[in-house]
Amino acid sequence: MLKYKRIVSNLLEENIYILSDKNKDSIIIDPGLGFQHIKDYIEENDLKPIAILATHAHIDHIASAEECQRKYSIPIYMCKEDSLLIENYEKLAGFWKVEAKKPNITNWIDKDETEIKINNFEFKCFFNPGHSPGCMSFEIDNTIFCGDLIFKGSIGRTDLPASSPLDMEKSLESFVNSFDIDSILCTGHGDETSLGQELKTNPFLMKYAR
Repeated sequence: MLKYKRIVSNLLEENIYILSDKNKDSIIIDPGLGFQHIKDYIEENDLKPIAILATHAHIDHIASAEECQRKYSIPIYMCKEDSLLIENYEKLAGFWKVEAKKPNITNWIDKDETEIKINNFEFKCFFNPGHSPGCMSFEIDNTIFCGDLIFKGSIGRTDLPASSPLDMEKSLESFVNSFDIDSILCTGHGDETSLGQELKTNPFLMKYAR
């Protein structure tokens, strides 16, 4: 039985998720600014981090990635379509006035990969560019960690450098037709929701309702 904890970060109220199994193995998803919060939860629950999974390379989602990587000696998984954002990590950190070192992405995920297995964790991967060139969602046990693709009642921005409104439109249409409507959406900001709920109430998704 898997469980997850949502931690709201100190930058743009981004959602950090810590996913764990019965063996106490855990995966840190989108470790935004707030390493101490991550560390406290891991220690309080006697968890063993085995990897970091990033939905995309925007700094609010990976500001603590390097600290987590250094503390726990674990790999980082990210779609390689966001490699240019990683190359410019220091500039982004400076723009946001964030003191955060660039992480070493050890495991680049190809945009065409549909599954990744990390120990006992088996994720389905869904490439959904738009908010960034390498945005990716990860589904496990009917729960989708969708980053900044979809929020409760809204969607991710497409007016940022390297964003693409056209790609976002294609990603949204493909996404909503790829998963069960009862799927839980663990979003990059704000509260979790479900695909079915968003198809009913989200003005950006209602047109795709089946």
